[in-house]
Amino acid sequence: MLNSLIEQVCAELRSFGVTPVYSAFDAKPVTRKYGGICTFVGIESFGSTAPVYSPFIVYIPFSSEISIKVTAPPDCPLEKLYGYYTEKVAAAVGEMSGLSCRLKKLTVRYDSNICRLVLTALLEAEGITRIERGIE
Repeated sequence: MLNSLIEQVCAELRSFGVTPVYSAFDAKPVTRKYGGICTFVGIESFGSTAPVYSPFIVYIPFSSEISIKVTAPPDCPLEKLYGYYTEKVAAAVGEMSGLSCRLKKLTVRYDSNICRLVLTALLEAEGITRIERGIE
């Protein structure tokens, strides 16, 4: 369920022109990824409530904290990174289908491990996962 949620968010971001977008579970090192502004999607927390059963479908309500990290090369000014976030990422978050998202926290810091500025948006998200039941 976590991977499908991450992939859903990545697909929504891509549809709004946010590229490249990577899953936080991607094992490829940052140094081997795109050198410009790039985006990473991860899950900080996840919880679900009791499923709702219908004859053919199981509905599972969930809540999650999704982190979207936008990174910039060392020579990129913070204004450009924030502009990219507001024009592309924030616009995509506001239009995500099947998820109700709210910005919980927005931070910027320099990550010395990857030598990049990192803007992190922590989103509170709620939705319902739909699973078809097998008929035997």
